[in-house]
Amino acid sequence: MSDKSFSRMFLLAALWNFAASVGGLLSYETQFKLIFGEEAFTGDFHQALLYRGFLLSVLLFGVGYYLVSRDTSQNRGIVWLGAVGKVLVFLFFTDAFLEGHATAAAWGVSIGDFLWTLLFVWFLYQTKDDVRISNLVG
Repeated sequence: MSDKSFSRMFLLAALWNFAASVGGLLSYETQFKLIFGEEAFTGDFHQALLYRGFLLSVLLFGVGYYLVSRDTSQNRGIVWLGAVGKVLVFLFFTDAFLEGHATAAAWGVSIGDFLWTLLFVWFLYQTKDDVRISNLVG
């Protein structure tokens, strides 16, 4: 895969994160109910604070993926963090879904995150010989 293709991949990863986070930040109640079910929504301040904090993290990772898309030879640390984070999100939502605490929609989105993990790991493997400083920086 060419550098241009990897750049496009990370731009799409950024858009994936932007769509997930901005949608929830603009319509917290709707997205929370879609992810965890109607009965899980309390409208409590702390619930909103924690969920919005999670969404802000998703948004910031999207900014990171955008930065990687601008120069794929730099910011490998963001790719490593993203790969690990997306696996953890997948595992969390798989468990939550199996325990009845998250909806099939949430699990479906987490499967999408897992697929992004595979692409990120593939990128890291394919570009490992181009690393100049370290595998985390580029």
